[in-house]
Amino acid sequence: MKTDEGKLIDIEMQNSALTKEVHYRFQIYGARMIDHQVNRGDLLYSENVHEVYTILFVNDIDRDNLLLIDTYMPRNQLNHVRKYNLLTHHNVYLPFIDAVVREKGLKNLSKIELAIYTLYHGITDDIMALNSEVVIMMKEKMDQFNEDEELVLAASKRQLVKIQHHQEKVRIRQEGKEEGLKEGELLKAKENTLMLFKSKYPQEDILMLENLTLSQYNEIFKALIENKDLQIIKEMIK
Repeated sequence: MKTDEGKLIDIEMQNSALTKEVHYRFQIYGARMIDHQVNRGDLLYSENVHEVYTILFVNDIDRDNLLLIDTYMPRNQLNHVRKYNLLTHHNVYLPFIDAVVREKGLKNLSKIELAIYTLYHGITDDIMALNSEVVIMMKEKMDQFNEDEELVLAASKRQLVKIQHHQEKVRIRQEGKEEGLKEGELLKAKENTLMLFKSKYPQEDILMLENLTLSQYNEIFKALIENKDLQIIKEMIK
């Protein structure tokens, strides 16, 4: 968006953790917004350049900076903000609003804190009971959104994609866990079988016991316990 004074504002939502890659990405966004205001060879570019603000609402908390809104601007070693600074970035840590409410109480929130609480928790009964102009405005915006079929459809599709990605991650983790258990079981069966085989047939080549299945190792181990003939054991490997 662009204000009447020409300031450029980019507002983004990030539902995942605020990782290194996300930090990089939003710095790049701000740099691009400044760069796109200048044309090559424009000698009067300073007259057309406007301040850029990037605002990131993120579903995360920075453990090193326990703040609701964390603001970043270029500073020198004396902690002075750069002269004629063009880029300011705000991280809004949505979950931290609950800590603010515990400290101040819902009725004592500032307008921006109340807006953030409503954005994070939605239009709840306790919010509506405040009868605040901020809440009324946000409810009106939400109603406008819900009446726009195209926006609702786009949001629904986005939510489906989000659910799909979450389910894929859960499935991949579960499959990896199950695969790890299977590999551990196979390795244990192999170790037990090799140890018992070498104790009974120390002169035999154990290479024939490599790369067998879990079922084969279990069968061979049982045969060794029962003192089956070596030829029978070799037949199990084929």
